[in-house]
Amino acid sequence: MKGLKFWLNNARKIALPQSALPCLTAIVLSIGQDGFCWLFAIPVFLGVCAAHLGMNLADDLFDYRKGLPSGEIRSTLVAEGSVRARMEKCAYILSGEATEKDLRRAVILFLGFAGLMGLGVVAGQFFMNGPGAATAVAAYALGGLILGIEYSGAPLRLGYHGLGEVVIGLIFGPLNILGTAAAMTGTAFRADLLLFSLGVGCLVTNIVYVHSVMETGADRRLGKFTFAHLLRSNTSRTAAVALLALLPFVFLAADILFFDWSPWFLLTLATVPMSLSLVLSTWKFVNGKPRKDIPRWWMGPMGDWKAAVDAGLDWFLFRWLLARNIDTFFCLTVIIVHICLVI
Repeated sequence: MKGLKFWLNNARKIALPQSALPCLTAIVLSIGQDGFCWLFAIPVFLGVCAAHLGMNLADDLFDYRKGLPSGEIRSTLVAEGSVRARMEKCAYILSGEATEKDLRRAVILFLGFAGLMGLGVVAGQFFMNGPGAATAVAAYALGGLILGIEYSGAPLRLGYHGLGEVVIGLIFGPLNILGTAAAMTGTAFRADLLLFSLGVGCLVTNIVYVHSVMETGADRRLGKFTFAHLLRSNTSRTAAVALLALLPFVFLAADILFFDWSPWFLLTLATVPMSLSLVLSTWKFVNGKPRKDIPRWWMGPMGDWKAAVDAGLDWFLFRWLLARNIDTFFCLTVIIVHICLVI
């Protein structure tokens, strides 16, 4: 088998913040809660990250077994500028760098490590807070595993029926955050965290969904059926971007009104201009309107923009990175505010 670095790169480690940040946010929000135990923070965080990477590789494995689009179709789409076609799945198998057996072993290793981390936490909660707490942690982990497998695995293959974005939102939002909180405190369920986690799930979903909106035509030719295809019209697709971008603030306001969360969490409203810009630029893109995809300082880091323009990726990266930055800044603001409140 190839080394760890090889599999980390092919497991798309660049996407780790989508799971790691919500997990870290839930850990921080658990500080000050009854039953909170710092000892669980490291295995929980490492377990979530390993599970994410393992699921990404499992997605590759299931797609490879199902059959990948022909190289001719991908080459045509690459020439037309498709980003999805450039990210050829299982290229490391097609090139001979690794075999399907290697990939299967890598999936088992990543998910096995995540399982060991989870088992340690379940055992710890069993001895600290009883079987109810241990069962809750195990249930969240099992729910994430099942949904992750069924994203592209048989029999449901949810990602092939336009429900992939919904699955991602549920895994990285409620299951991740509620499961992390249960692991840190032994509390099986918190209504306030459910509201918050739904909002974070929306933000993570938008990172994936915006990509689908921009590449509906290419996805269809690649045989990929996304949530954007289910919505059909550009108006409804853009409306969904707006809903996913703005609902988190509604959920957070509900936590402030009904669960006595501090009004200081409203500092997350600083990301609203980014959300509005995302919605407007997406509407212009799908409707072929003139637009200026130029990063502003308040939109967050977008890497070497000149290199992106030269590579012809600016049309994609502008909205994709903006959606990512909204999620990042939202979570970081919540983390900073809560730490300041408990100090």
